[in-house]
Amino acid sequence: MSDGLKVTPIDIQQKRFHVGFRGYDKTEVEMFLDLVRDEMESLVREITELREFRLSYEQRLQELNEKEEIIKNTMVMTQKLMEDQKDNARKEAALIIKDADIRSQQIIGNAQQEKARLNAEIQDIKRRKHHFLQDLKKVIQMHQEMISFEEAGGDAKEEPAKE
Repeated sequence: MSDGLKVTPIDIQQKRFHVGFRGYDKTEVEMFLDLVRDEMESLVREITELREFRLSYEQRLQELNEKEEIIKNTMVMTQKLMEDQKDNARKEAALIIKDADIRSQQIIGNAQQEKARLNAEIQDIKRRKHHFLQDLKKVIQMHQEMISFEEAGGDAKEEPAKE
């Protein structure tokens, strides 16, 4: 038998002893051999069952070890994906902040340019107002001189007419 047993139950059953002059009682020997054969059959069945159990246990253990390895790999991949997502989120946040900084600088720059333009426009309006007031003063002064001239010249014309 391939189980590693040198004597099988069939070997015991087929074993025949030579009967001598004062030999063994044949019935006792056969009964004992039957008992040994039955016990060996029981042991061989038990060994076969245990080997089958061990094989199924080893297969189940191997399946569980494979599942455990798959779960470990999945957890490692999941953790790596989470880290990658965190890194991507940090990078995206940094880009958003950088973009916001650039936009704020552009807005500030535009506001400063608009302020400078408005200040220049205010200065131009003040300059024009100053020139306008200067021109107005000159016109008023010129009219005052004309009035004074008319007043002075009007008296001179009337006096000679009285004579």
